[in-house]
Amino acid sequence: MKNVTGICLVFIGLFSVPQPARSQFIGTETDSSLTLAEVRKGSIVEYSLQADANPGEEFRWEVTGGKIITSGAVGEGTIADPSIIEFAADMHTIEVQWLPDDSTSGFFTGNIWVQKKTTSNCASPVMKQKIYQWSMPTASINRNYTDFSICSGDLVGGYIVVDLTGAADFSYSYSIQSNGLKDENGEAINTEHHAITTSNDTARIALPGRLVNPSTEASKYYTIELTAMNDDFLGDGEIVSDRKEFTITVYPSVQVGTIESVRLNRR
Repeated sequence: MKNVTGICLVFIGLFSVPQPARSQFIGTETDSSLTLAEVRKGSIVEYSLQADANPGEEFRWEVTGGKIITSGAVGEGTIADPSIIEFAADMHTIEVQWLPDDSTSGFFTGNIWVQKKTTSNCASPVMKQKIYQWSMPTASINRNYTDFSICSGDLVGGYIVVDLTGAADFSYSYSIQSNGLKDENGEAINTEHHAITTSNDTARIALPGRLVNPSTEASKYYTIELTAMNDDFLGDGEIVSDRKEFTITVYPSVQVGTIESVRLNRR
């Protein structure tokens, strides 16, 4: 499982040409040795430089794909208008608000650049780190699939679709519950639990071929309930509360009764 760090550096899209906002860094050398870091979309993350910092040293930060929310920042965080803190004394920690969660399985990319200038006006290399931004992990029954009702013995078939967000691979579980229904073979449908792993952001759950309600008095229910999910990072995901269940109502069996009439009596 991946481990989403809370302290990283991020960008949306690589620069293909030099950007005017970056011309204020001193020199052109860039140290890109930091490993890729990953965060959740929409998160606010603090970034701190780990090297020793002496009082009075100045730091310049630049972010694309997110916005610096530390006091003194300017710019919107786009490639055309990066979010910047110009050289400021003792500014070795910033906070970044990353792009809003779009509830998908794809990632945004962003960059943070930072440079230190000493009190002697000597500058470090420009440090850059790439960060992937992933949606929060969720599972929900697709909104195109809604509850419906049938008569006892009607054909059902088909499937419902589960939508998954976050970073693949995904795992999710669901239960099937029935209060007395039978399948097309006359076998009772008992509670079942299923655990599924998939690399796709949609999954199908098959529906039974036929449902029989042996009761002649009460409707019975076939319910699929999502019970747990997570993506490829540590921690549990969320089941969307209003899309966690799908139910088929099966009306009672209908009995026509016996035919009665006035009858003649023989001697």
